Amino acid sequence: MKISPPKITLYDRCTYEQALTIISDRKLRQCEAAPNPIIAISFLDDAALVAFKFWFYEATVFQDETALVSPAETRAVEAYISENNLGSRITRTNLLAVRFYDTDDERAFEADSGFSSAIHIVCTDLE
Repeated sequence: MKISPPKITLYDRCTYEQALTIISDRKLRQCEAAPNPIIAISFLDDAALVAFKFWFYEATVFQDETALVSPAETRAVEAYISENNLGSRITRTNLLAVRFYDTDDERAFEADSGFSSAIHIVCTDLE
């Protein structure tokens, strides 16, 4: 079944190269992997999260205490974290973004990859 708008799914512990191999091996035509990772920043401190939201609200997707940072904002976010000494108050994870245009390709990708930890976002522009 076609997905409109496409669904972006974020995978932990999956590299771009691994995704390309799965897509190629399964001959999936209705999905594409993003070459640059999405950074997930989980805040251990509510005050740090609120301050971060003020700076990056329009350029970042937030899910609970986690900010999903697009590759275009990586440098600005890293500078902010460094300048505000947030290193000990956050955890950072790189996530692979895969855009799916068809649910069959999504199921095939997930069945072959074995990656169970995923975040689903319905949108067309996270990069």
